[in-house]
Amino acid sequence: MASLYYRGAQAAILVYDITSVESFEELHSWIQELKQNTGKDTIIYIVGNKVDRASERRVSLKAVKDYVQKILGPFYAVHEVSAKEDDGQIEDLFLQLARTLVNQQYDPSGKQTCPSLLSEYDESVARTSCC
Repeated sequence: MASLYYRGAQAAILVYDITSVESFEELHSWIQELKQNTGKDTIIYIVGNKVDRASERRVSLKAVKDYVQKILGPFYAVHEVSAKEDDGQIEDLFLQLARTLVNQQYDPSGKQTCPSLLSEYDESVARTSCC
């Protein structure tokens, strides 16, 4: 039943807790499920949360990057944020995801294929992408 929620999704954000090895290990099943139930063009963002608790870190950023490159490929990035601190990293993450989605919809022939999704938030991004 859960697969119905993300079938046809253009993007997915998978979040793990940097203070929990179990949380990181669960990424594998989520990635596999997404690969089975979404298209090959689905953007997957891997996000480590709780960087405000870095002293309790149990999952190294290098280990996550190595894993993501092995499973998803070299063009996937890993992001780390703090939902508690809300220092702008989360907003930046969503803006980057929106830019990626807009760029993915861009037709290289010059024809605009997407609406101006970002114009009210960041007009410079919208103009440099497709709209």
